[in-house]
Amino acid sequence: MTLPSHTQVILGPPGTGKTSTLLGLIEDELQNGTSPDSIGFFTFTKKAVKEGKERAMNKFNISNKELPYFRTLHSLAFRQLGLTRESVVSNSDIKDLNEKLNIKLTGRTTSDDGHLFGMTHDDRLAFIENLARMRNIPLKEQWHEVEDAVGWFELERFARGLYLFKEDRLLVDYTDMLQKFLTEGSIPKLDVMFVDEAQDLSPLQWAVVRKLADNAKKIYVAGDDDQAIYKWAGADVDYLIENSKDAMILKQSYRVPFAVHEVAKQCIGQVRSRIYKEWTPRKEKGLVRWEPNIELVNMEKGEWLVLARTNYLLEEVDEYCRNEGWFFEVKGRPSIPESKIRAVLYWERLRKGEAVSLSECANILKFIKVNKPKKLDILDANILLQYEDLKSHFPDLPDGNWFDVFTLLSPSEISYIRAMLRRGEKITKQPRIRLSTIHAAKGGEATNVVLLTDITTRVYKNYQQNPDDENRVFYVGVTRTKENLYLIEPKTTRCYQL
Repeated sequence: MTLPSHTQVILGPPGTGKTSTLLGLIEDELQNGTSPDSIGFFTFTKKAVKEGKERAMNKFNISNKELPYFRTLHSLAFRQLGLTRESVVSNSDIKDLNEKLNIKLTGRTTSDDGHLFGMTHDDRLAFIENLARMRNIPLKEQWHEVEDAVGWFELERFARGLYLFKEDRLLVDYTDMLQKFLTEGSIPKLDVMFVDEAQDLSPLQWAVVRKLADNAKKIYVAGDDDQAIYKWAGADVDYLIENSKDAMILKQSYRVPFAVHEVAKQCIGQVRSRIYKEWTPRKEKGLVRWEPNIELVNMEKGEWLVLARTNYLLEEVDEYCRNEGWFFEVKGRPSIPESKIRAVLYWERLRKGEAVSLSECANILKFIKVNKPKKLDILDANILLQYEDLKSHFPDLPDGNWFDVFTLLSPSEISYIRAMLRRGEKITKQPRIRLSTIHAAKGGEATNVVLLTDITTRVYKNYQQNPDDENRVFYVGVTRTKENLYLIEPKTTRCYQL
């Protein structure tokens, strides 16, 4: 089944403002008098939905309640089916399921490097079972397609046990929501509907989009088949390609400079199944440079995004940044917990004779060995304390530099914090260096991008069999660059070839 003939597909190469184009169209609709509650804006992530909502609310002075159909598809199904939180499988339900089936599900059913192998064995069972439902194919067919040491009988047992568990407790999971919406959900009447990040939609999600389109007067679908890197998770990019014959293509990138654009063309030009697009880079030339290793890239200043195909390939970069005393973020988390950094700063304030709050004192005491009373006889949480005040409550409170008295920090943590302080790193702000897999960085950008070209044996095997997948992944990695791209030479023959 195809999308309705009055659907306008918008294809947006990297940095061409695809989402901004959709938001501009939403503004046009509101400006022309379209009622906010008859506009649907559906996308893959909560972040994109939030951006669309906030822009409409701020520009037209409308409330959140007036935009009931700015949602992810799962959220829409939840609303239209009249479900409650108690209806949805929770962490406590997963614990009960583990006991009932004698399994060890952690609930982790995604992998940020595009493979199942970072999961536990039972999580892989859950992933495969869910993937079959997302793709609308029989479980056995999905099992045959997955290169994994999972037995058919244990997979079938798991799927049957999960189904009966949910049926017995009247529970649904996120995929069940979409399936139930197709058969039972009420379809909102929309004057116009927008669908963003369409290249990431699975066959089941496309079916939901088609059902919504039945009641919509105008339909806009936006995406980019060249940035389709979630095929492993069920995304059906071929469906987008089939429905994009008369697509509008955004041609001007506001992110990618000329030199980086040339590298990007090398990556995507190797993809056999795609819609050919001409798009123009920024007029700035930019920089592309090959480096023998990460240690030759000086990240002392500026904003940096370091990308690798798989998480473990970032371990060497993590070590390099720590040795250099740079504050960074990995997997969305700072390289050292904020509580430890703030404890250091609070302690130094105390030693200078300044006062800190009770909560700040409590944070300091997490990292100092003192005999702690069961309860402080201070009732006012807003009271400010100086060193002598704290000493009166903790007679054995030591005095000295933080790196001498914070004995509950590890030597490596102390060394790293000292190195950052010597560097003058702004350790209480958002880290200026981010380490990420390419999949986790999709949608992001940075002034300086470092791209590791090594790949794992398993990824390399897939690269030989399905080159389109890896060409798209590295295309996404390259096009995160706003100015300077540093390509790290591979250490082995298992690498992405540029």
